[in-house]
Amino acid sequence: MRSLQKVVACLCLLLTCWSAIALVAHHHSSQVDAARCAVCVAAHSATPRAKADSNRTTFRVLACDPVKPVLLKLVLLVFALSVRPPPQA
Repeated sequence: MRSLQKVVACLCLLLTCWSAIALVAHHHSSQVDAARCAVCVAAHSATPRAKADSNRTTFRVLACDPVKPVLLKLVLLVFALSVRPPPQA
C-alpha cells in the first residue's frame, strides 16, 4: 500500500510540474488564438481583492470568571485510572 501511495504522489508531483512548465512555455501564433485561449484569458484576468476595514476595530472588555485552582492530587488520580497497565507476558 505504501508503494502505491508513493507512485501516486510522484505522479501528482510530475503533473503539477508539467502543467507549470506548459503554462509558462505556451505561445500562440497570432493574437486571435491568444484571445481564445482559456489559459491566457485566465492568466490576464484581474482578480478581485478583498477589502479590509481596519478603521472600525473596537476592543471590548469581557467579564470572565476567576480561574479556580485545580488540585494536583485529583488530576494525578484521574490520570492513574485512565492509563492501562502493560500487557502481561
